[in-house]
Amino acid sequence: MKIFILNPPIYGKKKSLMRVRKRQPLSLAYIASLLRDKHEIIFLDANVLDYDADETVKKIKEAGPDILILTSSPVDRWECPNSHIDSVFKIIDRAQVENTILIGSHGSATPDWVFEKCQVKFIVRGESELTTTNLIEAIQNNRDLRKISGISFRENNEIFHNAPAPRIENLDSLPFPAYDLLPMEKYSYTQPDLPQPFSIMLTSRGCPFSCIFCLKIMMPGKYIARSPENVIQEIKYLIDKFGIESIFFQDWEFLIDKERVRKICELILENNLKFKWGCNARLNDIEEELVGIMKKAGCRRINIGLESGSQKILNQAKKGINVQDLERVAKILRENQVHLGAYGLLNLPGENRATIKETVGLFEKNKIQAINFNLAIPYFGTELFEKLQKNQKFTWGNIEDYAGRVETELSPFWARFYLRHFKFRSQFGRFYFFNPRFYQKIISRLI
Repeated sequence: MKIFILNPPIYGKKKSLMRVRKRQPLSLAYIASLLRDKHEIIFLDANVLDYDADETVKKIKEAGPDILILTSSPVDRWECPNSHIDSVFKIIDRAQVENTILIGSHGSATPDWVFEKCQVKFIVRGESELTTTNLIEAIQNNRDLRKISGISFRENNEIFHNAPAPRIENLDSLPFPAYDLLPMEKYSYTQPDLPQPFSIMLTSRGCPFSCIFCLKIMMPGKYIARSPENVIQEIKYLIDKFGIESIFFQDWEFLIDKERVRKICELILENNLKFKWGCNARLNDIEEELVGIMKKAGCRRINIGLESGSQKILNQAKKGINVQDLERVAKILRENQVHLGAYGLLNLPGENRATIKETVGLFEKNKIQAINFNLAIPYFGTELFEKLQKNQKFTWGNIEDYAGRVETELSPFWARFYLRHFKFRSQFGRFYFFNPRFYQKIISRLI
């Protein structure tokens, strides 16, 4: 069968709070690897090529596939997807491929809403690789679709939701993603410390923690990791085949199993693999001895989900970290010349003027520049969503209207105002509006 695998351009009539990044669509690339021996695969990353929906539909129609597979949220946005995905619906409806399969967070969390918005026939819920492979085999051999776990589908104007599929227990059994079908030279990280040629990798799935804002529908339940040896084989392949100079490990939390990380670093050094890399980690998992080994093995960046500098806010968000650890961690990373990035969430439950001041103070004290402060979006299936007053119908089309509005004292406007206000006071003094350097900075941002 001819199968067209698409990483679509993702945008909507309304601008989403989250932005699409130029990173490899690993879930689709895994699917391509699983299918390529038995099927003709056409792979298009329309996102990284900057195609719009119309250009993308034209490419699909020119190919004339039997099956179209596309995602609504690439791997790097599984836990925090773009809410507005009108372009995805437009592509599905205009391409008119009967057997269209959608993977990603939206269909996994709210399949009925997706069926209402477009004419997609199949939705794969949760981890997509093995379920998609099973579904295509059933389509090809005309087998009973009701026996395929992990899918929702449309048949004779009825919608069916099959039982969830089990998690993939042995990640080492998966082939490496089909990187050779991707325009690898196009991908990049958002900061210059991880240069091109660049790739992301996924060495583990899931997270054992319970933050109230994190959408875990794509990898629910337990944490499952690949073996260090399997990880090293993929790193070698990326360096030898594509000359990769930097990798970002897209795991939700890379340092959960410290012994595994230590072994990966030892194997990087033993194999003399020369590349720069970064990862996500929790504040309380960062230890001096481990960071030293990571630096020797090429680590140049660790991003932490600090979210807030107020312990009260972190406790209410069930973050499970202590702000007092930040000074220790910042010192360790500075001494090892490893960049520290921080993700910030504004207007989590309980946020007020005082907690925003605490956050700015903590970040400024430790000389940390947040990668971005986003409003806390109450994604479907999260505890934050459950805190919303259920007096109306919520959809992906309106859920961002409630970002930063769940059990807070401040509106998003005033939360952003005070965030900037306290930053400017810290940088330019209490009466910053009389400081010429303040206006120089404002002008430099506009140029």
